[in-house]
Amino acid sequence: MIRFTGTVEYDGGELVEWRAGSAALVAWEAYCRRQGIAPYDGSHPQTLAAFLAFVSLGIREGFDVWLKSVVDVDSKPTPEAEAQLAELGGETGVGGEVVDPFPAEASAG
Repeated sequence: MIRFTGTVEYDGGELVEWRAGSAALVAWEAYCRRQGIAPYDGSHPQTLAAFLAFVSLGIREGFDVWLKSVVDVDSKPTPEAEAQLAELGGETGVGGEVVDPFPAEASAG
């Protein structure tokens, strides 16, 4: 699994932390289909980061409307996340945290 984390800074200076996973990537892929852009070719890293934050924060207004109140979206990339996303078909430029889907403590019992 891949997890993305970061912060959003709003016009008023408010900082909000966000965390996204595979469901947000599914939403990103659907957004890309609607916009006619390739989801993982690395050409839209800022849009990907903003969209993941938008989805993970559960914003109800439209993406473009929400962006008007945003100053910055920060994501915390890791090389492992970039490598795993590259396997999906390209580069993202965003990154995230790779999370083991089968942690040892889950199977111990």
